[in-house]
Amino acid sequence: MSVDAVAELSAAAAAPAVPALAGALGDANSDVRKAAVLSLLAHRSDVAARTALAGAAGDPDADVRAYASRAAR
Repeated sequence: MSVDAVAELSAAAAAPAVPALAGALGDANSDVRKAAVLSLLAHRSDVAARTALAGAAGDPDADVRAYASRAAR
């Protein structure tokens, strides 16, 4: 997945976007994972988004972890 694709998903309604954004958290590219986390933050009222963000808190990339920690605020 590309960062641009993640940005497009971010603008979508939560129901169709959240599963795809959650899937992007497994991408090998840390920039894609960062974009996915930031997009999921916009949907954090969705339980699945919060679950995905909680999982991202253990990402190997420090920036991804830091962005995911925003969900707890």
